[in-house]
Amino acid sequence: MTNLDELFEIVTKIIAEPNTTITEQHKRKAIRVFLYLDEFMMENVPEYCDDTSELGEIDFGFYAAGVLDEIEGK
Repeated sequence: MTNLDELFEIVTKIIAEPNTTITEQHKRKAIRVFLYLDEFMMENVPEYCDDTSELGEIDFGFYAAGVLDEIEGK
């Protein structure tokens, strides 16, 4: 499990509270959080888009797209 997997799981659990069962709807909301975070980072953290920085290894948008593909069976 990667750090982004762990973060996605945490965000999904928070969205699902007080329920303990995670649904597709909860995951889709967590994907939206990741996409908004990706947009925020691109606009406000110049190093985020720099492939040579440590932040360049983190791509919330790419991760969210992968989770959405899994949900949709692609």
